[in-house]
Amino acid sequence: MQYHALSLLELGDHVTVSLVGYTGEELIDPLGEYRDSANDRLNVIRFCVPSFEPLKRVKILYFAYRVLSLSIYLLYALLLSVPSRHPVDGILLQNPPALPLLAVALLVSRLRGVLRRHQPRPRVIVDWHNLGFSMLDNPQLKRIAKAYEFYFAPMADGHLTVTYAMKDYLLEQLPTIPSTSISVLYDCPPVMFEALDTSQQHAIMSKLHDALVQATPRSWQLQSLDSTNETILTSRQQFSKTRFAYAIRRNRPALITSSTSWTPDEDFGLLLDALVLLDAKVEREASSLKVLVVVTGKGPQKAFYETKMSQLRLTSVAIQTIWLEPGDYPKLLACADVAVSLHTSTSGLDLPMKILDSYGCQVPVCARNFDCLDELVQDGHNGRIFRDQYELSEQLWEVLSPLTEQPDAAPHQFGDLKEYSENLKGRMRWQDNWTEHALPVLLSSQ
Repeated sequence: MQYHALSLLELGDHVTVSLVGYTGEELIDPLGEYRDSANDRLNVIRFCVPSFEPLKRVKILYFAYRVLSLSIYLLYALLLSVPSRHPVDGILLQNPPALPLLAVALLVSRLRGVLRRHQPRPRVIVDWHNLGFSMLDNPQLKRIAKAYEFYFAPMADGHLTVTYAMKDYLLEQLPTIPSTSISVLYDCPPVMFEALDTSQQHAIMSKLHDALVQATPRSWQLQSLDSTNETILTSRQQFSKTRFAYAIRRNRPALITSSTSWTPDEDFGLLLDALVLLDAKVEREASSLKVLVVVTGKGPQKAFYETKMSQLRLTSVAIQTIWLEPGDYPKLLACADVAVSLHTSTSGLDLPMKILDSYGCQVPVCARNFDCLDELVQDGHNGRIFRDQYELSEQLWEVLSPLTEQPDAAPHQFGDLKEYSENLKGRMRWQDNWTEHALPVLLSSQ
């Protein structure tokens, strides 16, 4: 949604945007610049809904409380917190969460239309990233949420879907939605996700060095490196005060990145099992391969899996969790040899943005298989697709072991990874994709 806001603001000075959401994450850097500027074109509205803990013991009651409290907060945010000096032409919302956002947005659109009298009401555009009801476990709540979602969705004026499979599903299940009002907007990486040269890799590795080597065995001797001139990945040679030469460090470990929300829809245990198998494979083969796995993100199951990780006895594989500043995340991805995506879709109709982020940095991905993943990942062309920990372990061995034959190879520039990375060049970026597929829907809804 921040990318949407940025694209709208970049249309020109006549556009103002109110970005509504929970308290928490920092804005991406380009949006932060708009917020801090004097032209006042970006209004950021954040709120936090109190959690009434005693109600959590009764799911139905807690569900009702969350819907009611969120409705009140959203109505206040959309009706009273959005500056009145600029008329609202459209409300762009991400789905999920459908409950209660979809109904509230439609209600606010009608209310604002009444208040504006002779002017058109704000149009409602839904950006479908998944089906909200598919994310619920309780069968009764799922039926209620599905009926709600299917009732209100056709009332929206425009729709963006993250896959063709989702567009086809909506047209089949909700035939009252005109096909002309739906546009497929694939997630695409913005410009901050890009390949880095060796000097740029050295800069981010120097910054993150202490955090990255915490979990590595002392036998790897990474803790003793002088991170100013030598990092886990790179080295720097100084010729004068202003002249330096940068290179990939010989006998470096392979670097795997994985971003997770630490929720049940991403089975992190599968990755741990695969890494145990990989560690055993390295030992059996008497290989010199060393693998550092860096896991980013935060969520409810993080502490549970960190405890499990601390109990593993690995010699050739090290796992480190880390939380990054928004500006550092793309840079770390660009330094990786390969990324791992554990995302599985509750609906089978959405695609994980984290894969696109890696692709923007020309980093291949090993991705867990689910329906419609082939719209993004082609096995053996721009990455690998696995079904279980055994396949993932074998794939990581196949793509990383050639590093032992090229001990100073640049990230993802050896073996099959080099071919996959080459096939990722020239992909469409967010702004071009947004202008072609999203902007017409937004304009036609006015």
